[in-house]
Amino acid sequence: MPRKTLDILFPSAGVARRLGLYMTGASGRGPYPTPWAMNVRLEDSLTSRLRGGSFTGRVAVAKSRPVYRDRATTFSGRVILASRQGNASDTTMSADVSDQMRPIVFQLALADEQGPTVIAIVPHKDAYLLCFSASTVWVLSGDPATGSLRRVSDQVGIIGPSAWCIAHDTVYFMSSRGLYSVGADGSGLKAVSEDRLPEDLIGVSDTSCVLDYYHADRGVYITTTGQDWFYDTERDGFWPYTVDSTDSHVLLGPFRLGQANAYGRIENLHGTMAAGSADVTWRIVPGDTAESAAANGKAAITADLAGTSYSEYIHAVGTFVAGRSHMAYPRTRAVWCCLWLRSEGTWAYEAVAMTAMLSGGWR
Repeated sequence: MPRKTLDILFPSAGVARRLGLYMTGASGRGPYPTPWAMNVRLEDSLTSRLRGGSFTGRVAVAKSRPVYRDRATTFSGRVILASRQGNASDTTMSADVSDQMRPIVFQLALADEQGPTVIAIVPHKDAYLLCFSASTVWVLSGDPATGSLRRVSDQVGIIGPSAWCIAHDTVYFMSSRGLYSVGADGSGLKAVSEDRLPEDLIGVSDTSCVLDYYHADRGVYITTTGQDWFYDTERDGFWPYTVDSTDSHVLLGPFRLGQANAYGRIENLHGTMAAGSADVTWRIVPGDTAESAAANGKAAITADLAGTSYSEYIHAVGTFVAGRSHMAYPRTRAVWCCLWLRSEGTWAYEAVAMTAMLSGGWR
């Protein structure tokens, strides 16, 4: 019977919600995402090469009270209050309009309108102050006493006071619709990676959500009461992580072993991990469809992290050691499968080859 060998790449596109993308890499047409992962990303932790491997996430830090143009700037309800310039404790209103250093109160509203409840304000280089409600974005250019206030959007807003971060001149923020970016001057508002954005980041309502940008990691850490995420701004990929466990997991695939009406059988599996890697345990997760193989793999990882049994989802198990491992012979029979890699230490990926052959009709 005909055999086929899959040279399996690391899923460099991160976790994505569209299953159709999974098959791209398996057929050799380019990078593909993973159905699920935990504590891994494309840039490995051994030498920071772009080959994939384990990484340790960070806890994002809530924002402190902002200072803009030497004014302590606070908000409450519909009102934004900027203290006297150079005196954070002076918030006494003045009728002297010629006093350009005086405290200023303003709302996020056009003329003759009442502004919405303010959720967050983001100062940048004493030039711009981005202001957010739950459903709007505004930008103040210049000083509150003499500058201009402009509405950027009346369609999208922010979910919490710390749900933003600044990466150079770009502000990333979490809205109820997902992750967005906007220039610090209010230009270029857009949704981030709509075709890849994971389901977990759509409809987030956690007001305690915190975003942090770390220049050394070139990415945004998104901390919520649900699943935490790392967004790789350089390579446009989302990677889930948890600070409650150092174990790392990634699903490769799903891959079609057979044909439309036929099973396939894995004849052998050969893995190569980077020099200096910790041992990596591999497991085969079969399924009758690509969707079921992916769902079974995610369920297995979730069960493992929760300390419960995942034996119902897997068929074969073995270990890849640093360097070239011995050939393994799983003999797994299925139409589709995922390869689940798991490790308790620091590791990096090099290559995995899987050989399969047809193995009878699918009834």
